Amino acid sequence: MTHEIINFHEKLRLFTDHWSPKIIARMNDTHLKLVKIQGEFVWHSHPETDEVFIVLDGSMAIEF
Repeated sequence: MTHEIINFHEKLRLFTDHWSPKIIARMNDTHLKLVKIQGEFVWHSHPETDEVFIVLDGSMAIEF
């Protein structure tokens, strides 16, 4: 198995659109997606998957 370091800030510079997730890595059946967010987003759910959120700059509030 090979390992690759992913620089999130470098990947974020590759696109400007908001709310359009980009797949930056794959592992087994899991996709690691990177997205720029802005403003509010209507809550939705993906009961068949797990999600994790990592904030690199700014803040994000999740209400459920």
